[in-house]
Amino acid sequence: MQSQNIYEMLKNTRKYIKFARNVFYRLAFSRHAHRGRRLWYTAPMRTIDTLTLPLLAWYDAHKRAFPFRDSGNPYHVWLSEIMLQQTRTATVTSYFTRFTALFPTVEALAAAEETDVLKAWEGLGYYSRARNLLKTARLLAGKGFPTTAEELVKLPGIGPYTAAAIASIAFGQPVPAMDGNLNRVIARLFHITDNIGRPAVKRQLHDLGKSLMPEDRPGDMNQALMDLGATICLPGTPECHRCPLQKACLAYLEGEPDTLPVMDAKKPPVQMDMAVILLQCGDQVLLRRRKETLLKGLYVFVLLEDAQSKSAIAKALGQMGISAREVKTLGTARHVFTHRVWNMTVRHWQTEEKTDIPGGLWASAQDIRALPLPTAMKAAREWALQILDKGEE
Repeated sequence: MQSQNIYEMLKNTRKYIKFARNVFYRLAFSRHAHRGRRLWYTAPMRTIDTLTLPLLAWYDAHKRAFPFRDSGNPYHVWLSEIMLQQTRTATVTSYFTRFTALFPTVEALAAAEETDVLKAWEGLGYYSRARNLLKTARLLAGKGFPTTAEELVKLPGIGPYTAAAIASIAFGQPVPAMDGNLNRVIARLFHITDNIGRPAVKRQLHDLGKSLMPEDRPGDMNQALMDLGATICLPGTPECHRCPLQKACLAYLEGEPDTLPVMDAKKPPVQMDMAVILLQCGDQVLLRRRKETLLKGLYVFVLLEDAQSKSAIAKALGQMGISAREVKTLGTARHVFTHRVWNMTVRHWQTEEKTDIPGGLWASAQDIRALPLPTAMKAAREWALQILDKGEE
């Protein structure tokens, strides 16, 4: 009976300590706690001593090597951060090297044609990034980059995260670059159990991130947090035994780092059935340059949504003024976008007349190899080249 009472007492004490600590941090890092003066308990001193300095020491010994890291070139920092949006670092490395060989300076990029930029971007996805790169390059050519996050965020394609990353890495501004990695790492370090999608919690995480930024190495600190999140403090089950901040991590001390951060469940992408028509006339296949927001400016084959039967395809082509006959079904392909999935059936059709359609281009095999086509068209492109190359033999 006595041991049970002791157990209950310890259990309640632990709950009290946890509650008190959460209240303490929320008060200390709330918007109203700053108001232009140093926090009463010197939070920056605590975080820099126990979190920032150990993490920077770990980063100096274990940082990942990338061609765009440590160059100090604002153009390289900007370009790499745009490429890294929604794209894995391993993929970006080779694209960055090729892209900077083609467009070594902001001025060289500003002078390029959009088609050439899209071709260099081909395969990276999210092509609005490439179009915004070109817009921004033309704004900056001969003028140079803004040096603060507040000014950088005004440029096309640069949001709060990217602006903070560029400002801290290229110009030494002590601002946190709050991406998925930083949100996850900081939520665990400070045991933030509220939904991080809430505006108030976002502000709290940003304030905590700012408290971690040293005046002399803010860019390195942001990259250290990114590396920690990408290699150790992983989504799901973090590898806490390898973490240099294990002893200072409140989520680890509470025994529940795998439950954080708390986020809204993502909505499943919309499934879309698409017919991809390789419409052949002699030694050419019909392409269309998209004007829609998705894949804007890129060339695709004839795309028909929800037209899977032979009669439905013939009707759709007829509405475009095209008379054609089916040759065969070549196969299927699938491409996942952020909010939708294209489930594609690729079909070979032939026509005797090269009908002009808005945005259309009758393309040879050489054209198909030279023009920018999205990754979604990869399988269809290979089949089209097989058909055209075989016809040339």
